Amino acid sequence: MKIKSFLLLMLFFNLNCIELISFKNIVLWGHKLHSHTHSYIHAALFRTFQHLGYKVLWLDNDDDISNIDFSNSLFITEGQVDEKIPLRNDCFYILHNCYSLKYKPLFASKKAITLQVYTHDCLQKNVTKMEEYIFYNLKDQIIYMPWATDLLPREINQIKNKIKLSEKNNEVYYVGTIGGGIFGNINQIEPFIKACKENFINFRHVIFKSLIENIGVIQNSIMAPAIQGEWQCEKGYIPCRIFKNISYGQFGITNSETVFKLFNKKIIYNSNTYQLFFDAYEKLKNLSLNELHDLMDFVRDNHTYINRINCLFKFLRLVNQDIK
Repeated sequence: MKIKSFLLLMLFFNLNCIELISFKNIVLWGHKLHSHTHSYIHAALFRTFQHLGYKVLWLDNDDDISNIDFSNSLFITEGQVDEKIPLRNDCFYILHNCYSLKYKPLFASKKAITLQVYTHDCLQKNVTKMEEYIFYNLKDQIIYMPWATDLLPREINQIKNKIKLSEKNNEVYYVGTIGGGIFGNINQIEPFIKACKENFINFRHVIFKSLIENIGVIQNSIMAPAIQGEWQCEKGYIPCRIFKNISYGQFGITNSETVFKLFNKKIIYNSNTYQLFFDAYEKLKNLSLNELHDLMDFVRDNHTYINRINCLFKFLRLVNQDIK
């Protein structure tokens, strides 16, 4: 399915009408795959926009763009990699952590919005609620939202129909960042690792694998926690890892109260990550497929990049009523 420049397509998904905007191109600028943790967000956006029928370009500062027609494009970028991004008044821009003054004219002409991750801090900034954990400030042209799983709804359904609770290795594969510093989670991961070792379960940290490989190791894990650092838990940051793990076929395990509440308290939660291991170990012994399927359905219906793109497009229209 191709999107024509004059056509506004309508996609019906789970009874929600998603109004696609007739951009000629979607341009993801920077963070080529595996170059940075943000590259996996761009990768998820790439495959989702393609699924929705768009022509998608993934470019960076080193690409030759002299022969590309960027008219009527939507650019999506992040502030560490936007040095040479084309700036055009016939295009729109979604900017994450972009603080350069070069974007000021685009904001003035309502051709740009800021995308920021949800934290509790945004609730102090005169925001309007769009959906659960998604808020916006129309005056400042900024929207706050969590990231999402990198799977499409149909892919979650395919996994859901094949997943078996009994086929697990005696290992925990942790796909994601482990680090120190104010935003890091090493102090929270270590007690969980200690509990694993005490129970003769191998803890393996896996990074930079393909999507298929990531899905495979998560499915084969005896459990798949999404463990966050103190700052993230305190601020209510919601990691994409919790959505991914559940969509891949694992029950949700978290040390974040905010994440626990987002899932209506239906996942495993303990702020003490040593005890979190034992809580999860006992719960998973008697887990039913229906409980897991309910969580997977919740992610499928509410936390894919189709959902996030829908909200971004709604907000673009609120900012600029002339978007077709």
